[in-house]
Amino acid sequence: MAHLTELQVENVKSHMMRDEDALRIKFKAKNTEFDTISRPHNEVEAYEKMGYSVVRSSARKTTLSRKKDHGVQFEDDVWCMFYKLGFRILNGDEKLVVQWGPNKEDTQQLDVVAVGDDAIFVVECKAALTSVGHSFKTELNKMEQYMTGITESLRQIYGNKRVKFIFASRNYRINDEDIARMGNAGIFHLNDNSYNYINNLIKSYKESVIYQFYGLMFKDELINDDLIKIPVLKGKMGERNYYIFSIEPSTLLKIGFVLHRTRVNDSMAPTYQRLLVPSRLKGITNFIDGGGYFPNSIIINFSAANDELKVKFTPIRAEKDSQSEFGFLRIPNAYGIAYIIDGQHRVYGYAQSQHKEDSTIPVVAFEGMESEEQLKIFMEINENQKAVSPSLRLDLEEDLYWKSARLDSRMKALRSSCIKALAANSNYVLYNKISVGEDPSLLAFKPFDTALGRSGLIPKASSTQWTGDTDVCIYNTNETDIDKAMKDSRTRITKFIDDGYAIADSIMTEEVKQDYLFSNRATFAFIALLGSLHTYLIKINTINPQSSIPDRIAAVDPYIRHLANSLNNLSDEDNRIIKGVLGQGADTFWLRSFQNIINKQFPEYAPEELVEWKETQDQSLQQEGAERKADIRRQLRTLLFARLEKVYGAKWLNNVAILKNAIEGRIIKEYGDNDDFDLSEYDWRDYLEVSEYRDVIDKNFSYQEFEEVFAINIGLAFKSKKDKLNWMTMISEPKGKKTSALTRSDLNRLELINTHLANFIDVE
Repeated sequence: MAHLTELQVENVKSHMMRDEDALRIKFKAKNTEFDTISRPHNEVEAYEKMGYSVVRSSARKTTLSRKKDHGVQFEDDVWCMFYKLGFRILNGDEKLVVQWGPNKEDTQQLDVVAVGDDAIFVVECKAALTSVGHSFKTELNKMEQYMTGITESLRQIYGNKRVKFIFASRNYRINDEDIARMGNAGIFHLNDNSYNYINNLIKSYKESVIYQFYGLMFKDELINDDLIKIPVLKGKMGERNYYIFSIEPSTLLKIGFVLHRTRVNDSMAPTYQRLLVPSRLKGITNFIDGGGYFPNSIIINFSAANDELKVKFTPIRAEKDSQSEFGFLRIPNAYGIAYIIDGQHRVYGYAQSQHKEDSTIPVVAFEGMESEEQLKIFMEINENQKAVSPSLRLDLEEDLYWKSARLDSRMKALRSSCIKALAANSNYVLYNKISVGEDPSLLAFKPFDTALGRSGLIPKASSTQWTGDTDVCIYNTNETDIDKAMKDSRTRITKFIDDGYAIADSIMTEEVKQDYLFSNRATFAFIALLGSLHTYLIKINTINPQSSIPDRIAAVDPYIRHLANSLNNLSDEDNRIIKGVLGQGADTFWLRSFQNIINKQFPEYAPEELVEWKETQDQSLQQEGAERKADIRRQLRTLLFARLEKVYGAKWLNNVAILKNAIEGRIIKEYGDNDDFDLSEYDWRDYLEVSEYRDVIDKNFSYQEFEEVFAINIGLAFKSKKDKLNWMTMISEPKGKKTSALTRSDLNRLELINTHLANFIDVE
């Protein structure tokens, strides 16, 4: 196209801002949800009709504000993102129009333009109020049409800088065709994930963020054609070559890239890093500028997208007594080709240091290392330094164990992969709702992992064999192609879970969803319930291991619909009870509550664990159990001392003299302060605890008189002395703890104990 005229250049510049004070004021206005204006008092009524509300009034004017339109808000948010990234030449309004072609009508309004030292970013923004699918074929057609012309125009004004075009979307689900088109055209798609990721980078990296941002925007693109030539020592570990060298931090910052465990980097491998800790980063910079240094090496891996980006080693000589070689390593001067496996804090600590140009840092560099190997190095290093967080470890299990020879490890990988698939698929109900790696979100990763592990949808296994019933899971344990079995089951399991969520999501009210569908306590209950229903339906032959996922969901549908409707109409009392259960056991209580709701409508659905739980909630059963325990303890007192006298005669007390003294001491400690205390009025035998009864019985168990009375078979193991006295745990009342809830089976055992002892009471 023809160059811009002076008038056109000045027109573009008039809509751009570079004054620090003016930019700061503009940022303050854009970095809020409200448009604020001041108008004469006589105009207030007209503005109120346009949705403005009065904030305050002064003698001459009234200040009003209204919430920004979602489209305007998004453009402002993107503008603020670039301001926080450190850009100080930005468009000042939405009226920036740039000529891109020779014809008068070849112009384009640009939403956001940010000019940096090395690059210019041009952003087209599209926002929806709520999540929606949409094709942007027309918009991308136009964008591709004007990219070359806009690039030339902006370079005419700001010099021969890189120009990067960004298509920014909020709440839009972009189809694969549009995503592929953007990739082919070199357009970066700034979606919800990448926008959030960059803002998290800003919080963590502070002033150093620009290096990681440029690496993200221009990954695998040459900075310039000048190769970085460094003297190195080449060595070998096993079959793996590595290089040892020193490099200026300013150079490594440009070519380095940190692969954070985030949805933005899902297409890159490996991803395992945590975001930087800002306070730690600042401390490292101060340490370096104060004369400090780090003697240990940064560990990196060179990864080349093509031959042009590969490092090349030229040997000078090899040593006779060593496998090492001296030589030069030629490194392409390109963004993001050196993955930092360990040492990101040390590298980025130099970003704001006065020594980033005149210092060198030691590096151990690998080349073309597989993702699993990089991940293992990262884990091994961090196991002995700062511990990997539980959530990051769960996330990493997919890459750690996907190809493991151990069955149980592979199932860990499958659980991790399923959870991430639920969070990553834009068509799924749980899209972006699960915290994965460095991506914080509404729901934690751990409850999903726990629920999947207990749901029955994924088989349980030891290291070498399957355990439990594999017929009820959604995994083909007979498939010999491990990768195929894993991928097929992931697809089917996530589809089954998502469809289950979709049923509940379509019925529950928004308020109920927040409590009983999209909360961490509900996560375990809902997914475990889906698994329980799935197991039940297979057991009654409604579905079978060969059933399609639609058939399985059709079978589950009425149960989930009833649950959703029931939760919508939950009584205040039931709501209070369920939500009031906190801490350990809350997950199970919620699951049993969900199962119980379904059981009331579908009595044939009665899992054994639900039946037992309902018994523990039966107060009459609990009362009967408490009375039976009291009866047994009374019988135990009578029989113990009768048997002691039978074995030892008149000297029976010598056998328990130490115990008697200890208990009397306990009585004195508790009641001795009373003015009228008299120890002779207390029978020490009334204060024996069950554990003390057991000690005496254990001590004398070799006598037939004791074994025949106190060895009671309650239907469990009955070989050792410990087994034979195990019944006594059922009548213990642990101090400081709630009484253990009893099932009908427990009550039957207590009845058996009571009857056994009663027979000997009659004899005595």
